[in-house]
Amino acid sequence: MSSWFTEAALPLSKDGIKISVKVTDVLFDEQSEWAHLQVFDTAFFGRMLAIDGIIQVSESDEFIYHEMMTVLPSIQYGNPKNILIIGGGDGGALKHSLRVNSIEQSTQVEIDNTVSELCAKYLPKVSEGAFHNTRSRLIYEDAYNFVNTTKETFDIIVLDLTDPVPDGPAERLFQPEFIRSVKKILAPSGIVMMQCGSLLLQPAEVKAQLAEMKLLFASARLHTAVVPTYQLTTFGFIMASDQPLSVLDEVEFNTRLANIQDNNQYLDYSMYLASMSLPPYLKDQIL
Repeated sequence: MSSWFTEAALPLSKDGIKISVKVTDVLFDEQSEWAHLQVFDTAFFGRMLAIDGIIQVSESDEFIYHEMMTVLPSIQYGNPKNILIIGGGDGGALKHSLRVNSIEQSTQVEIDNTVSELCAKYLPKVSEGAFHNTRSRLIYEDAYNFVNTTKETFDIIVLDLTDPVPDGPAERLFQPEFIRSVKKILAPSGIVMMQCGSLLLQPAEVKAQLAEMKLLFASARLHTAVVPTYQLTTFGFIMASDQPLSVLDEVEFNTRLANIQDNNQYLDYSMYLASMSLPPYLKDQIL
């Protein structure tokens, strides 16, 4: 028998709407040390993970989100050698980072190993063996501690975090103090990439995070993509660096795209340009 899963309220979200998804099977529903984890088969999105009542990933369109989070900054950078993924327990960011030919090591720091184990078992299409790749390094600890104690630097740092739910484990990872620590372990020409929520439902969150990154970095730019799993709305991504973030021309973009294994399913040059454009009504709310 089918039922409906109604997503919990998003942080800083507008009132008056809830998102419900038709569930055809409940595969997992338990509390880990850190969060309430649920895996569903759904009629629309296929297999899906929710953490603390908020949808995190689905097999149907994970490629959109993860190409924006990992492939896009890799193309912008050129030939990154190493990448740090903070969060990303489902393994999708890790998988797509390994598509970058120049990457020698992809390090993932995730607080909850249960998430990775769960996704490897129930959502294997998201990671597709990335957890066992020889270029992958998996570290299960509090990212706050890792960032403040590591002596390494990284060409790209991806903040693939759950929403900043009050008193949740990700809340302090959105704060300026943590971002300043992230900046200290970024290579001089490095890029930070982070998700910043739904532009339609969470414009206050998007605006606040973009303003913060513009204060902390010399360059910060908002990119967007429609990721259906995330409330069927335009979703925000912030790219930041202390080097100028030039807009690549088509020749340069496609030259750098040759560093990416396999064909992107979402990101090409036209979508790269489109991701930097906003309609006036969203500009008025966010910029």
